[in-house]
Amino acid sequence: MRSMIKRRSWHLSAGLGIAFAAWFLPTTAMLISLGLVTFIFLAFEFIRLKVPSMNRWFFSHFGSLLREEETSRVTTSSYVLVAALMAYLAFGRDIAVLSVCFLAVGDVAAGIVGRYIGRTRLFGKALEGDLACFVACLAAGFALHYAGLDIGLVTILVGSIAATIGQAIRNPVDDNLTLPLFAGAAMAAIP
Repeated sequence: MRSMIKRRSWHLSAGLGIAFAAWFLPTTAMLISLGLVTFIFLAFEFIRLKVPSMNRWFFSHFGSLLREEETSRVTTSSYVLVAALMAYLAFGRDIAVLSVCFLAVGDVAAGIVGRYIGRTRLFGKALEGDLACFVACLAAGFALHYAGLDIGLVTILVGSIAATIGQAIRNPVDDNLTLPLFAGAAMAAIP
């Protein structure tokens, strides 16, 4: 349980950190910074997965933040960075900020609620976790709207539904990638 709390806390703080950096940094600075961090992280992942001694070192220092299966595959942090960069490039600042916030709060809420009180399975995940994702996304969206993010309430509702779907469906791609991209695409489609 302790490592799950550490993982979820890291996920929440990293996602919110990226979102708020995107909100406050100038566009060019954000794109360069996020692109550089993503490139470095992916390069490290590639090397780590090819060099067993580096992989062992990585897990000895950061293992409490990782899942065991990440010893042989890309970490969820890589998906978060790639999704944030793609959202920023595809949807612009406001939708990207909201999409990444949805990832940070929605996925964490779904994971915690689904694990500890989830009883009803839908598509292999706990329905209670899906509902927690929706409520967390909606709350984050409303909070950011009233804090000054230029996204309408209907758009926030549509994005929250799409984020929940992106988190809920089982697919071969990590939900850290699908959740913000589903949400961003749905919000971008609202006139």
